[in-house]
Formats: sequence, structure tokens, C-alpha cells
Amino acid sequence: MGKSDAEVIALFNEQVNMTADELEAWLDNPQSRKAGTGVGIESGRRIVEILLKNPNKNPDEYDEQEDIAHIRKVVSYNSRHLAQEDHLKETKTTEELEKAKSTISLKNWGHDPVKVKLQQEGRITTEDSADDGAAIGREGERDTAKAVQDLGDLERETHEVDVQGSTGAESKSAKDVESDGKRKRGTGGEDELTDKSMKGEEEEKERAEIELKRVRVDDDGDDKE
Repeated sequence: MGKSDAEVIALFNEQVNMTADELEAWLDNPQSRKAGTGVGIESGRRIVEILLKNPNKNPDEYDEQEDIAHIRKVVSYNSRHLAQEDHLKETKTTEELEKAKSTISLKNWGHDPVKVKLQQEGRITTEDSADDGAAIGREGERDTAKAVQDLGDLERETHEVDVQGSTGAESKSAKDVESDGKRKRGTGGEDELTDKSMKGEEEEKERAEIELKRVRVDDDGDDKE
């Protein structure tokens, strides 16, 4: 006779000793792919979804249709492989246990044998494990916030560069217009000076002609005398 849903849920809550944040971070680690055929990775992703919906592992809050079916698979797999856990913990160091393929497979299914070993040795407590999972989640949130901030800074810098470039182009255009105006004004001034010079020459010529006529008149008078 098979186990009831309540019995399976109790075993699931006991065997799955990784938080959703811990399990998700582990599944993103390339180390998680060094054992199995990928079925464990898919199962781990599904376990993350279940834990996110019910982080406190309340037996009454698991979905009977969607969750229970996968919970039974997880319990079946872990129950078969956990028989080796005690032997591995007794014969291997923590470092060796971390690299064992059986450990990698079990972690893909939500159970961390290393955490159990450390708890048995008194090196961590259950509360420490929960804090570690929360810390991983906070670190991920900080990384995401920083990435958003960096993107915002980059967009602002790009906008400032565009504005400065546009302002520089407008300033250059204004300077060109001003320079053209000065050149035009300068040309007008030169024309004015030329006109004055020609007018002066004409006046000087007229005075010379008047003086010449006067001299001739004087010469005519002298001849008569």
C-alpha cells in the first residue's frame, strides 16, 4: 500500500533541506551538471517553484494536483539514494563529500548531505542554514539592484554625452554665424573706406582744377599789363 499524501509531504519537508534560494543558486552553478542526465536539474527547478509557493512548508498549502505529484517523485528518488548518505559521511571528508556525484545528484533533488554532516558535527545549526539561504536571496536582490543602477547610470551618461554633443554643435554653429556676420561687417567697412578715399580724391582733383583755373586767370592779367 502506498503512502498517503500527508506521509509523503512529511518526508518531503524532512528530506528537502535546501531553501528555494539555496537550491536555485546551486542549479545555476556548473557543478550541478556534473552528475545525472539533466532530469535532476529539471526536478530541482520544479522544487524551487513549490518552495516559493509554500516557503514555510505548510502541509495544507501544497497544491494537491500540481505539487503532490512531483513531491512523490522527489521523495521516491531521495529515499533510494539517502541510504548511501550515512556511509559517505563516515568515510569522506567534507570536501570529498561535496565533490561526490551522489551529493551532486541529491542536491539537484533538494537534499544537501554536506549540510547534514555539518549539522551533525555541530559546525552549523538549522537556523544558520536558514540564514544562509536568506543571505543568498538578499545577495541576489543586491546584485539585481546594482545592475539596474549601473544601467541607469549608463543611460544618464549616454544622455549627457548626447546633450553635450548637441550643445557643442549648436555653439559651433552660432560661432560660425557670428564669424560670418563679422566678415560681412568687415567687408562693409572696407567698402565704406574705399568710398571715402575715392570721394577724397575727387575733391582733391576738383580743388586742383579750381587752382589751375585761378592761376590761368592771374596769368592772363599779367599779360595784359
